[in-house]
Amino acid sequence: MTSENQSKIKNEILEGNILKLMFKLSAPGILVMLLINMNAFIDALFAGQFIGETAIAGISLALPLTAIIDGFAYLVGTGSASVLSRAIGAGDIKTQSKIFGNLIIMGIFISFFITIIGYSFSEELIKLMGGSGQVAFAGSEYFKTYILGSVFYILAVASNQLIKSEGKVRLAMTFAGIYVIINIILNPIFVVVFHWGIRGIALATVIAMIVFCIINFIYFLSGKSSIPVNPRKLALAINLLPGILSVGMSALLANVMELVQNFVVFKSISYYGTNSDIAFYGATIRLTLLAFIPLNGFVQALQPVIGINYGARNYDRMRKAYFTFSISVTALAVLFWLPMQLSPETFLSWLLPNSTFTNNDLLNFRVLSLLIPTISFVPFGSVLFQSIGKGKTVSIIIILNNIVLFIPLVVILSKLLGVSGVYYGIAITDFLLMVIALLLTFVEFKKMNINYLKDNPY
Repeated sequence: MTSENQSKIKNEILEGNILKLMFKLSAPGILVMLLINMNAFIDALFAGQFIGETAIAGISLALPLTAIIDGFAYLVGTGSASVLSRAIGAGDIKTQSKIFGNLIIMGIFISFFITIIGYSFSEELIKLMGGSGQVAFAGSEYFKTYILGSVFYILAVASNQLIKSEGKVRLAMTFAGIYVIINIILNPIFVVVFHWGIRGIALATVIAMIVFCIINFIYFLSGKSSIPVNPRKLALAINLLPGILSVGMSALLANVMELVQNFVVFKSISYYGTNSDIAFYGATIRLTLLAFIPLNGFVQALQPVIGINYGARNYDRMRKAYFTFSISVTALAVLFWLPMQLSPETFLSWLLPNSTFTNNDLLNFRVLSLLIPTISFVPFGSVLFQSIGKGKTVSIIIILNNIVLFIPLVVILSKLLGVSGVYYGIAITDFLLMVIALLLTFVEFKKMNINYLKDNPY
């Protein structure tokens, strides 16, 4: 199956109509990213509606810590997917045959240490994020339960990335959608029926993680994958680690820096504001993530298109795909962004039904979400460099974003403006990062054009 299916998908990515290809790969991605974003939103919704503001504040403090689990999942998954996409484009069967076994060994090894450390120091980590009293207790309860499923989540997300890199975005998104639907179904059962509170919200996610992992593995072990998989030959492929880590480390670094950002944000809010301000920021983030649904779906679809075309040295088509995706996702993002700008209190009341929002609260919400239609260029730039094996460029952007821009701006502006300064600092950082990402992307495209002309002088 493997060679025929792989050849068909490869030819479609290399030669098919770009616009048609974009919608074919992105449509299921957008649908499932809707579900995935709804996943975090549903957690916050049930916490706010059935447990209270303290639960929302606790989850808001715990979620940045779960970003570390995401980071390691994408270290293994994004790195492996980048190597696989290029191997498919180059027709390198030997490399393809080593990918899955290598992914499993890396995932199990990493998750073992994450689980032990995270569970043992959960309370200290929540307090470090700025939690105290009942908020810290609630956050710790959520995180302790959540991290028990980390091994399943890392293996599921990483293997799901491989499926996308084969060009089977629809299938990968279907599996991810099952994960989200299970979590959404279990949430009301555990919270409303069994009254398990915030631990029930986390437990619903853990069970969904286990199922997500199982269905991804069934796909590979059943022989339906377009890459060779031998369950009896699961081994760590040392020769693949440099390529995987060079790209994957940028994905991990992004999540580590996201944790650092959230640490600075929550410390600033807890210092200049109250637990209610923490809950409001948490609700704001959950809502603004909904506007990223089109973006995330297109990002998932763009990775194999970039990677396979780059592996085949089809640079011109790769550039056309990048710009076609960029224009489309910007237009779609506006559809989510505009209603939130016009009536933020309507959406905020879903998560904080018993809160009264001041004009300053609503202004902060609008400031934070202001650049959503244009901020897509940052993740698109990241997926471009990761897909072509230049993870170091992404790492430089991430470090620049955090050390030079984000932290100084948030700290200085929050000192000058209080809680509002946090929102202004984030918005200014987003704008500057967008400009930097665009410049680096255009420079990279220019280099590709020069290399193409050298290889094809006539």
